[in-house]
Amino acid sequence: MESERVEFERWLAKGYAAGMGYLKRNPHFRTSPQLVYPSARSAIVVSVSYYSPVPPSPGLNFGRVARYAVGLDYHAVLKAKLGQLKAQLEAYLGRPLMGKAYTDDVSLFEHGYAVRHGLGFSGKNTLVIGPKMMGSYYFVAELFTDLEIDPDEPYRGTCGECFRCGGICPTSAIVEGYELNAGLCISYLTIENKGGIPLPLRPKIGEWILGCDLCQEVCPYNRQSTITPWQEFRPESGAGYYVDLFKLLEIKTDYEFRKRFASTPLRRPGRRGLIRNALVVLGNLRPDGAVEKIHRFAVSEPDPMLREHAAWAVAQYDDAKSNRVLELLYQQEPDANLKDQLLSYRNQR
Repeated sequence: MESERVEFERWLAKGYAAGMGYLKRNPHFRTSPQLVYPSARSAIVVSVSYYSPVPPSPGLNFGRVARYAVGLDYHAVLKAKLGQLKAQLEAYLGRPLMGKAYTDDVSLFEHGYAVRHGLGFSGKNTLVIGPKMMGSYYFVAELFTDLEIDPDEPYRGTCGECFRCGGICPTSAIVEGYELNAGLCISYLTIENKGGIPLPLRPKIGEWILGCDLCQEVCPYNRQSTITPWQEFRPESGAGYYVDLFKLLEIKTDYEFRKRFASTPLRRPGRRGLIRNALVVLGNLRPDGAVEKIHRFAVSEPDPMLREHAAWAVAQYDDAKSNRVLELLYQQEPDANLKDQLLSYRNQR
């Protein structure tokens, strides 16, 4: 996979991996599966739809979850399914089978494997787009085995002149030329990003509390998307498409957070990250009653990053109540550096 390695290292050199330092460690591992699993002779690369239709929003105090995350955590589900596949192969072959299941949790360039072995072509939004209008709402996983299997041929497809994904991206994260600047991507900002969300990008987050589907929603190849055949990936099995932002602000401990979102992808950013996202979305949507709830949250929150995001959210309102709350937050803020930031929000009004 020499060409994939060169492509990946060029992408890293541009700084497009943003804060995902783990991508920069031993990049040659990602395109050398024999280093990851030396006993393997073949990889069975599979995909399954996670698509389901999006219902209307229940209200302005609800944040939107990307389709892939509405059900149960795909890591556990896919590994269990691949374990079942391995058992079926062993029964068919009549012998034990060496095998290891992976999905987005080890140093492997899975995108390259999927494209190379017929699951689809690489779209301008950098997602794998399947043949015959299968679209891109699919998880990819691999079962590395000691079987000797003839490789499949790559699927040839193209986006042509279409660049709707790049046109709709609020942060211009999709670069013409089939590349993604992760540091600008809403999915990165709301999931992998461990710090604050940069000020210029906060209004562009919109209603997205976790992930983003905009580049997929406008893709012509997704017009005939097939609803997921697995109950585990449907919204009723997990957190669903919308999360009550007011209730999120009431979660005070990591334990309470983990219990609330156990076995779902919403655990990924942690309490700190998901509440950070909730505050940004509240500032964007400005639902009634939010200013009081944000104030109540901020005065008892020990994390200065979250207090700053709370003040920013309040500053997006423009009325006497928000002015009073912003002044109170400024007066009550113990961190001198953060106090200067809050002063700037107050002075901008």
